[in-house]
This record gives sequence, C-alpha cells and structure tokens, in this order.
Amino acid sequence: MNPEFAAGVFSAARAEFADWSARLWRPLGAITAAVARPAPGERVLDACCGAGASAVPAALAVGPSGTVDAVDVAEGLVEQGRQEAAALGLHQLRFTAADVLSWTGGPYDVVQCCYGVFFFPDMDAGTRHLASLLRPGGRLVVSSWLEGGMARIVPIGRDAALPERPELAEHGERVNASDRVDTPAKVRDWLSSLGLRDITVQQVSFTQPLHPDDAWTLYLGAAMRAFVAGLPPDALERVRARFVAGLAEAGLDTLDASTIVAVAHRD
Repeated sequence: MNPEFAAGVFSAARAEFADWSARLWRPLGAITAAVARPAPGERVLDACCGAGASAVPAALAVGPSGTVDAVDVAEGLVEQGRQEAAALGLHQLRFTAADVLSWTGGPYDVVQCCYGVFFFPDMDAGTRHLASLLRPGGRLVVSSWLEGGMARIVPIGRDAALPERPELAEHGERVNASDRVDTPAKVRDWLSSLGLRDITVQQVSFTQPLHPDDAWTLYLGAAMRAFVAGLPPDALERVRARFVAGLAEAGLDTLDASTIVAVAHRD
C-alpha cells in the first residue's frame, strides 16, 4: 500500500479503529509485546504502531530507563497513541507520524511490527530495513494473521465494494498480500530467507463475536476501509448491506483473529 494513501486511510479510520481497540488491537498488541519480551532499559522500535497497542506494553516493560519509538504514517492513530502515553505518564514512549521505511533511528534491541509488513510496497525490502535498525544480536518481532481467519473476511469486504469500485478487480492480488506469512512454516522460511537466525514462531488463537453492526465498524476501522475510500454515503450503505449479507451467507458470526508471532535475531 502506498504510504501516503495508507496514511489517509488509517487516519480516517481512527474512530472505528478505537471502537475495536479493547476487543482486538490491544489484546493482540499485548501478546506481541509479551513474545518480544522487552527488558528494562532496552531500546525498542514499534513499526506501524497504529495507536500503540503493542508500543504501550513495550514501554511499560522497558520502564523509564528504556525508550520506545512508535512510528506510523497515520497521524490520526499516532495522535491517539500520544494521548494515551501522556495519560499513563509514559515519558519513555515517543510517537512519530512518519514512514518507518525511511526511519534511521537506532540501533535498537527490539524492533516489533504488528500486522504491518504485508502493507509494505516491497515486503522483503521493508523488513530488511527494519532488521538493519537492530543492534547485532537484536531481535525482530513480527505478527501476522493465521490462514483461515482474517483472510476469510477481507475477500467478502472486497467483493462488497466491487460494484462501486470495479477497478478493485484489477488489483485482487493485493487482497492476498499476507498469504506469504499466514502459516508458521511460511513465516519461518521467509525470515530465514532474509538472513535472520534463531527464529522462533508461536501460533495464538484469538476470536471475538462478530455482530453485523460491529462487522461494519471493523470494516471501516481496518485496512478494508481502503476499498471504500472516498465513496459517498449512499454508496457506503450499499457496500455495508452487501458486506453484512456476505458474512451471513458465509456463516461468519465470529471474528477469527488468530495470529502468528515470530522472533528472529540479527547477526
């Protein structure tokens, strides 16, 4: 996804994103940070940080003697993170609205990226850049969606938007960008191909009930919003109706957000 386009989409999604934070983003961010295991005094980069779901627990873990740089292109989400960090008194947590692919900070003990690598224009080059920001022996932590979970909903969302946005049919491969990292074996092989070592991969089950109204909020508060960016209200309502009907036809009344979290080390 183009960084400028992503910035606009996710900033516009901030209200709906916040609606799902307690049920989805914060629990999953806490899981990623727990696997990363940042220690007191360590330096952490949280890439594609959103509103800080994984950056906040990382900041709590490193304590006042450590630092966490939280970077995301979406100013709207970054501002939410700034407000939470201020409310919690986390002076060691610094939010910046920027393209992490141009970030030159570090070296870091930990670089973590929750559900972000598959949005990079070049996933391999982008992840190599993240790894380059680590100190020797530092750890890269990446989370991605497990196959058969979130991937079931996104095509329904895309198909719901197609009558309003027929050009989406020409770019269907983007819907499946996360397919390269949707099993533990794929993630392990991919990180190994990037020259990283001592790779461990965990699979975490995570589900939430999915009421039709909540499903539409999820649509507008996540990457699917890109399918409908700029559509007028009447078109949005048609997309909503088709999306809800598509979920019902597929028998989806539960959001399966099961996740893969991997840790790899730089030489």
